[in-house]
Amino acid sequence: MATIRHFVDYIEDKSHRRYLFWFFSLILVPLLVFFEIVSFLPPRVSAEEYQTIQPLDQPFVFKFFGSLDESSVKVMIEPKIDYELVWTQNWNPFESELKIIPKGLLRPNTSYTINVEVTNWLGQTQNSTYQSATPDLPRINSAAPKNGQEGVSPNVKIAFNLARQFERSRFLFHSEPSFEFDQHFEDGQLLIYPKNKLSQGQKYEISLLLDSATLPTQPLYLGTFTTISPLELVTSSPSNGQKTVLKTAGLSFSFNKAVRAESLQTTWRLEPETAGTFTWNDEKTLTFTPEKPLLTNTGYKVTLLSSLTALDNSQLNSDLSVNFNTAGPVQVVSISPSGTLVGLGSNVVVKFDQPVDKASAQKNFTISPDVSGSFSWRGSTMIFDPTSLGLLRSYTVSVSKGIESVGGEDSNKDFSASFTTTSERVRVIGYSVLGRPIYAYYFGVGAKKILLVGSLHGSESNTGNMLSSWVSYLRSNQGKIKSDRTFIIVPYANPDGTAIWARFNAHNVDLNRNWGTPDWQALTWLGYNSYPKGGGSGPFSEPETRALRDLINNERPKISITYHSAANLVLGDGVANYLGDWYASKTSYTRSHGGGDPDSCISALGYCITGTMEEWTTLQGRPIIVVEFITHYGSEYERNFPALLGLATSYPL
Repeated sequence: MATIRHFVDYIEDKSHRRYLFWFFSLILVPLLVFFEIVSFLPPRVSAEEYQTIQPLDQPFVFKFFGSLDESSVKVMIEPKIDYELVWTQNWNPFESELKIIPKGLLRPNTSYTINVEVTNWLGQTQNSTYQSATPDLPRINSAAPKNGQEGVSPNVKIAFNLARQFERSRFLFHSEPSFEFDQHFEDGQLLIYPKNKLSQGQKYEISLLLDSATLPTQPLYLGTFTTISPLELVTSSPSNGQKTVLKTAGLSFSFNKAVRAESLQTTWRLEPETAGTFTWNDEKTLTFTPEKPLLTNTGYKVTLLSSLTALDNSQLNSDLSVNFNTAGPVQVVSISPSGTLVGLGSNVVVKFDQPVDKASAQKNFTISPDVSGSFSWRGSTMIFDPTSLGLLRSYTVSVSKGIESVGGEDSNKDFSASFTTTSERVRVIGYSVLGRPIYAYYFGVGAKKILLVGSLHGSESNTGNMLSSWVSYLRSNQGKIKSDRTFIIVPYANPDGTAIWARFNAHNVDLNRNWGTPDWQALTWLGYNSYPKGGGSGPFSEPETRALRDLINNERPKISITYHSAANLVLGDGVANYLGDWYASKTSYTRSHGGGDPDSCISALGYCITGTMEEWTTLQGRPIIVVEFITHYGSEYERNFPALLGLATSYPL
């Protein structure tokens, strides 16, 4: 009230009225006129100068001068974007600022056209169009580690030097294999801090992507780096899990790279705790020598902590342990052979659990029945090589207590094992024209010998296959052979012919026409086909027939059987009559007479046959029969098995 009264008093004072007149005339009236004029003028629009090159993450900014209706502003942008409008009123009441803020990043390398139309309160409009181009995506000026870098520390900090940081976007970091990390911006760098130490010796593929709501995810960096290879234990002595380690042994550890000797002091553990000294043979190999012998028959554990460090600053990937047990009394781990059907050429092998005094071990070794022989050694294994073992004989091997240990304790108990030898033995009775061996298999220990021969004709190899099956049976059923007899089996008497499924041998000689009989001749027959030199250049001209002849002369078999195919017959006369009848009854082959008759050229097969093994053997006064299979293909083992088993168990010799 006092203020108003003072103002009224001021006006009533006539001396002040002229000042008021000039105030209204020179200041107030011009202002009113100016505001009135501005209200009638259309607003003016201007864009910021820098917007000719529009940053990807910055708003478009426009300034207006004059009165305007903010709600009337129309904005058109090509290409279209999602945006929001923000008005800012400056101190000047006739000047305002409009920001067109994109909701994400603008497209890189794109020209934008912005049309702005504004209207004042009297409806007057102003239309303005501007061009603005965006730059390329931000660059990665450099990255650490460098692309392809090797030997990177597992404690690495990954850094990307950025040209600039963007608003309304985010950087996405990926790694394969993946790891957890923290991400920070600092001094123009995007820093990736792994939360845990990276794996050593691992190749990492990393990428940095730019992500925005308005753009597809954009790759900014693709690269790789490989962390340094880890420190590794290559060998240890003793090895992990080793038993019977000598009490006086040193402990040796070899690494894949040079080790910082000082780091061993804080990373070495030995349980039970044992005093000793460390020696580095070289920068990679460590030996620990105990001051006193280790405890007997005790478990020890060496632990090396993962912080053990190499000269290149790599470390173990994890703690590692080597467990071992010291030696106790000498033990025999195994004695071989054991069981039955042991080969006649077998060695007796005794394996000890620790190094032993060789002389004391050989002294405490016995074999019963006594066999002479010689000793050899392979580490802690003693090998006894017998001069000879008997057929089908049982042996007992004994290793008595008192064997001296090199670094443990002497044995305090006896060890033994038994085995029985086989009656099987194999001889090479000769060689074919092409040098192939001719094998004879022996089974049994009796003096009465049974000779079985197959594949004299190579195209009749099914007979050899049948005898091979019989060999396999006898190998595991030797106990079925009567003690008075021995089998001599020659499955493939013509190995060259068998190899190519040919009747004749490599000299084109029929081996069953090459024997020294009174009717031998060079001309031979097979059905209606003649072979002028089928009998050979003379009796026993072929190495195969000589091998069989010598076998028969040396072994003097009680009976012989040759197997052929394919006529479904059992042939054999004279001294072989009983054997032929018996064999036919067991196998159901047709019984035929006339085979092996020295006075007849025409055989039961219907053509002339000369110089045969059967005739030669018959002339020696020894029973022999021919068994002709039904076909050239099947082994007919099942058919022949009853007869073969009878020869082993019951046939009267």
